[in-house]
Amino acid sequence: MKFMNFKFAALMFSAIMVLGMTSCGGDDLQSKTFSYDFNTGQVAEAFAYSGDHSDDLSATIKVDELEDGGSEITITIDNTIDGETYRTHAHDMADAATTPNGTPYNETPNADVFAGAITGNGGSASLSNTSSLSYEEITTTYDGFFVVHDPLQDLSTVDPTTYVILGVFAR
Repeated sequence: MKFMNFKFAALMFSAIMVLGMTSCGGDDLQSKTFSYDFNTGQVAEAFAYSGDHSDDLSATIKVDELEDGGSEITITIDNTIDGETYRTHAHDMADAATTPNGTPYNETPNADVFAGAITGNGGSASLSNTSSLSYEEITTTYDGFFVVHDPLQDLSTVDPTTYVILGVFAR
């Protein structure tokens, strides 16, 4: 009888260990969300938004670690204008003395991090991109700006006062 109880206990222990290991497979992946307010000059007073867009706009960046080592980046913009296109992307930080127009960032968006157009729907609108950069790179070492362009103005990558959202990417 004791042998039977030991065998049963060993079998149960093995089953619990197998279940525990298989259920933990994706649990180690990280995720973090970053919030951004309307651009009132938080990054630099000289870059505060100038235009007619409502200032109740806000945004989030959600970074999810992927099993292949990359990351999924989801941008959500709240209080969008229905039918308007919000061009949204990352710009690598740079020395203003080295850029063509004296901006503190490379003027070409970094599509390896995030670049896309989000169509407003009168509420919350989102877009996801997969990046080859790791979760760790995006959330700790990548030096870039998060930009959402005003859909009511001509697109400009050299005039930060046309950015309705401006912040440091994933910080």
